[in-house]
Amino acid sequence: MEIDQLPSVIRKYIDASNKPDPEAFVNCFSEDAVVVDEGKKRIGQKAIKQWSDQYHFGANVTLEPKAVKENQDEVIVTCKLDGTYDKTGLPDPLLLEYHFSIVDDKIVSLSIF
Repeated sequence: MEIDQLPSVIRKYIDASNKPDPEAFVNCFSEDAVVVDEGKKRIGQKAIKQWSDQYHFGANVTLEPKAVKENQDEVIVTCKLDGTYDKTGLPDPLLLEYHFSIVDDKIVSLSIF
């Protein structure tokens, strides 16, 4: 899979991240979606909104997709991150893998490594 072939909900997730558009961002997830980031699990849109408001939009995070691959029932997108978060000790550029599971054009799980 090429970056320009990303599933529409992942494109919406990245677009909402970069605009920023917190409402559109949360709407990419199913009602009972699970996000795992920094070893912490958030379950449901309310918890995902709290996480994204603080750690994503609060730090002005932007995502630039660099690579994509499919692995069984996941789409794995490697993104270059930027933002106003504390970058002390982090590699430059910071590349993280976003493991998306999608059902009915909604993200049902996202794990970030």
